[in-house]
Amino acid sequence: MLISLLFGTIIGLILALPPGPVGVSAIKLGMSNGRKSGTQLALGTGLMDFFYCLIAISATSAAVNAIKSISGDYPFLILGFQLTVVVAFVVLGIINLNAKKAENPLDNKGNRFLDKFKSKGPFLLGIAVATANMANPTFLPSLAWVTMNVHTYELILNNHLSNLMFAIGFGLGNFLWLYLLVRFIVMYKDRLSSKMVLRLRQFAGVTFLSFGTILGVRLISITKWPEILRLVFAF
Repeated sequence: MLISLLFGTIIGLILALPPGPVGVSAIKLGMSNGRKSGTQLALGTGLMDFFYCLIAISATSAAVNAIKSISGDYPFLILGFQLTVVVAFVVLGIINLNAKKAENPLDNKGNRFLDKFKSKGPFLLGIAVATANMANPTFLPSLAWVTMNVHTYELILNNHLSNLMFAIGFGLGNFLWLYLLVRFIVMYKDRLSSKMVLRLRQFAGVTFLSFGTILGVRLISITKWPEILRLVFAF
């Protein structure tokens, strides 16, 4: 169970690296209101990410079981999905490396949903920002790809308790990154340049590219290529 918690924490931290709507909101709130407010917002987003991950990991657990049950008849199915995961992380890395800016929903005056929570405290605002982040086109696909990949590569046991521990770790990893980020920003806010957020996002791009490369190398090493080639030539 500790392995599931550890993997969840590491992956939650990695996926929190790109300073998108949630990360930029934590930075802005930390700089304007101080470390306490930024930390409370991080707690709210971490709690929501726990729930999102629990739903995703439970759904993908069932999907992977279904895929494995028919993989004998369709040997290219899992290989194709694994390749898709690798390509997805590489693409996310490239997108973040080429990013020109990071959106901050707290600056969006037209967002009535968030406007309702701005006066209700940083914790509830964090929950609202994490909820609004569902509209981020990269959030749900990234979470689905990662949770499916966790079970495809059998990084954790495929049972309810392991899924729960992974989801707890995922939320914890998200909180830890935002907490450390807020502390850093508050400590050095007088020395930060206007390009800091962009540099953080580019760093996240490097992280995604590295993660995709590691998965790609592992996929090449574990794939039974003679069997794959035999099936290809059989067609």
